[in-house]
Amino acid sequence: MKCKLLPKLSTGDWKDFCDRFHFPAKELRRIQAIYQALLPLVDCYAYYSLKQDLPGISLSHYAYGFVTLGNGVDEFSELYLNHEQIQEAYIVDCISLLLLSKAYEDFAHMIEGESSLYLEKLSFLGDDYPLDLLPQIYDNLNPGDISLTESNMLSPLKTATLILHLDTKRHAALNQLCNSCDTCKNFSCPSRKVSAKQIPRTYGAMQIFHKK
Repeated sequence: MKCKLLPKLSTGDWKDFCDRFHFPAKELRRIQAIYQALLPLVDCYAYYSLKQDLPGISLSHYAYGFVTLGNGVDEFSELYLNHEQIQEAYIVDCISLLLLSKAYEDFAHMIEGESSLYLEKLSFLGDDYPLDLLPQIYDNLNPGDISLTESNMLSPLKTATLILHLDTKRHAALNQLCNSCDTCKNFSCPSRKVSAKQIPRTYGAMQIFHKK
């Protein structure tokens, strides 16, 4: 299956961007200009399956898939590199990492809605599961816009392979208020009534920036 994702950066994402990626604060306006030029080139999709058909994974419920930002991001970065604009290419890379993090969150939320199961954990292939699974995942999903080389490299470069651990208990439809926000662990619920300070970092952000 395939679904379109539309990751974007919000005002809050820019607050610590320069500190996180070691840019002087005065560079933020230029960075945001590069972001505005990059965003129309982002062609983000998820290719996924809800079938429990991968060897070596003993979870009762899981989903797996690829999330990609598309070829446009790679081409934009390569354009800067061809003109020896190394810092601009690095800026594109940093922005892309944040966009991928947003895409992971959107993908997980979509899987929750389609499966009626909450996300417990998001794993990247190569962390909890061996890279040997990559060819089978690729064959199962047949992602037309993503290619896999003989050396198991994915293209576009801003593509990740994910395995989503899902809870065993089904929940009500996400558009129904359950009034249990104080104890609920579904942090991506659109009806959640809790301050942002109580919501942990997204799984994608923790993986990319190695923070807990």
